[in-house]
Amino acid sequence: MKHLIRVLFLVCLAPAFFSCDNASENSNMVLTDTSGTDSIPDPLYGYSNKFKLLMETDTALFRGKRLGASTASITEPSLQKIEEDAGSITYTVPLEATEQADIIYHFDKLQLASIEVYAYPKNDSSLQALKTELINFYSKKFDAVAAKKDGKIVLLSPKDNIGVEWSEIDNKVIKDLRMYIFGLSSL
Repeated sequence: MKHLIRVLFLVCLAPAFFSCDNASENSNMVLTDTSGTDSIPDPLYGYSNKFKLLMETDTALFRGKRLGASTASITEPSLQKIEEDAGSITYTVPLEATEQADIIYHFDKLQLASIEVYAYPKNDSSLQALKTELINFYSKKFDAVAAKKDGKIVLLSPKDNIGVEWSEIDNKVIKDLRMYIFGLSSL
């Protein structure tokens, strides 16, 4: 009886042991590591590195933030905080070696009421390039057209209750870019 169990055991397991003994059977196998590739497309594809550093993401309104969000939820741990009081928090974003931007989150009744961005470009062409990217981004995002008014460019989206305004601030050497994002109901 013991002999019969051994023979039966060997007969059942022998095919499993010898089924993959042919080295050429698996020699053309190529393993591809897909863990390093990102299958999610970059939502900011086509924009400059400077724009991507400033915007960080295309979700919500700006850097993933929405107007009306609680004060406690408005944090930027990866950025240098330069000022904070009950009504606002200011962060600095390095954009390039000689360029940066300040982001000011303004609060009203412990909620995000508006966002102000001051970009400090290295020259006028850098200012115009960033301004154009921002206008194009928000025009597509809100399916709205920007219009020039009193030397400023304004984009209003009544269906989203959002307004965005761009202006160039005259500095002694190089102009700075100001972007102001606000709720239309706050006007």
